[in-house]
Amino acid sequence: MAQNILTVPEVCSYLQISQVTVYRLIRQKNIPAFRIGKNWRFNLQDLERWIESETLTAEEQSQISRSR
Repeated sequence: MAQNILTVPEVCSYLQISQVTVYRLIRQKNIPAFRIGKNWRFNLQDLERWIESETLTAEEQSQISRSR
């Protein structure tokens, strides 16, 4: 179970983003996270579902490109 819970540095590495970006996403409640004491943690399955929900399909990307 512990391997399914990630820390902020692990999420940074997993998503290839900075800690500043992770904390901004947390503050804006745009990323699934929870606290244990003062430390933020992330459930890997929740994070993967969040990534899927944020990912645009090829058709959606095509529609956005055409509208520009």
